[in-house]
Amino acid sequence: MSAEPRLARVAAAIADPTRARVLARLLDGRLHTAGELAAHAGVTAATMSAHLKLLVDEGLARVRPQGRHRYFGLADGDVAHALEALLRVADGRDAGPAADLKRWQKPEMRGLRHARSCYGHLAGELGVRWRETLLTRGWVTASAEGRYDLSAEGRVALAELMPEGFSASGRVLYDCVDWSERRDHFAGPLAVVWLEAMVAKGWLRRAPDSRELRVTPPGKKVLACSVLREESEG
Repeated sequence: MSAEPRLARVAAAIADPTRARVLARLLDGRLHTAGELAAHAGVTAATMSAHLKLLVDEGLARVRPQGRHRYFGLADGDVAHALEALLRVADGRDAGPAADLKRWQKPEMRGLRHARSCYGHLAGELGVRWRETLLTRGWVTASAEGRYDLSAEGRVALAELMPEGFSASGRVLYDCVDWSERRDHFAGPLAVVWLEAMVAKGWLRRAPDSRELRVTPPGKKVLACSVLREESEG
């Protein structure tokens, strides 16, 4: 009898409701302790420990020891993109644009649709518009290898969001299909740097126990001339 296919094992690891909640939480791209994840999923610490061990063993999560604590995150970007794809498939069960629009208009979903973190980069309506703005203004240009490069104009315009010494070369920026918008936002190391800078500067604020990102009053002033133009005019 042949060994159990690897795909079946991975699918089984994701299929458990508690582990699915944990993986969805880790999609924010941040590291969490087992205690934080246990509280989020509503299970005991011992139960969460067993779930996390399985996720790490199956290559879906990683653990980083630091002092007395152990922090957990998604294994890599491939896992994050696979989970986002599964979310799109799951949402497709109610086929049709009317059902999709109704789902995202629910009060508990509006914030997530507007702006959220997707494995450390900006997603949702704001993420899609951020990508469109960068391309329209020529701050980012497409390359033949399926990636995007920061232009000379972009380096100047986005200097405030670039940490000193960061090399914006190689596959640092690429497309990621947005779960709610069904259009692309930017993913990759450079996209992660931009989101971290926006949060650090207080332009965006993370919602508690959620992937939702909220635009702050200072953020609206800074971004009003580009991605938030429609909101500032409304």
